[in-house]
Amino acid sequence: MLCRVAVLSDIHHGRVLAGSEDLGRPSGRELLDAAVSYLNAQIAPDLVLVLGDLVDAGDTEAGLNCLRALRPALEQLAAPALVLPGNHDPAPEAFYAVLGRPPAWLDAGGVRFVPFADPDAPEFNAFRPAESLARFAQARAGFAGPIVSVQHVPLFAPGASDCPYNYTNAEEVLQAMAACDAGYAISGHYHEGVNIIHDGGLVSIVNPAFCQAPYRFLEVRFSGSAIAVQERALPLPQHAL
Repeated sequence: MLCRVAVLSDIHHGRVLAGSEDLGRPSGRELLDAAVSYLNAQIAPDLVLVLGDLVDAGDTEAGLNCLRALRPALEQLAAPALVLPGNHDPAPEAFYAVLGRPPAWLDAGGVRFVPFADPDAPEFNAFRPAESLARFAQARAGFAGPIVSVQHVPLFAPGASDCPYNYTNAEEVLQAMAACDAGYAISGHYHEGVNIIHDGGLVSIVNPAFCQAPYRFLEVRFSGSAIAVQERALPLPQHAL
């Protein structure tokens, strides 16, 4: 079993960047176009995860228009994709009306990816409701491979990282995951990113922001029970940086 996953997050298309030094930077749409071309030609992943904050204007007409502008690029991905909303995106129902609702889970290379669009919590954290916790048992039924929780806000054992964002009920989420031997979490949101966190039986990965140079994303490889993470930077012409 070998599964290669490309992870993009925090594109923030439509963000107005402060400071003259940001003039001439590529837009989120330009970055996503370049990323899709690069992934298709150079990486050929089994799955692409796009983990929220695709746009910056939230539940506004400007936010929806920015989201619509990204759809053609996402439709050009050669690999299947799970595309999830973040706290800067339109609310889930409006978001899915533009980009489509993800399935309950998606299998790639013998790995099962379970997507969540959880409610926001104070201080840019998130909360996973009890009815969503039950999805881990549903995903495990009849499936023996690795299970990955996929979301926008980082998920890890409290105290396991200096990342300032997490789930307010992280311990409860991890208990539900451990009961179903769901041992992986992949997230975005924290722009610095954290390549890999091992704690309490969970392997957690936090993808860096794609909206700022050097336009980073992660390639994650699952091979049996082993996982490897490689940070990549999108190669762009110097004049575009």
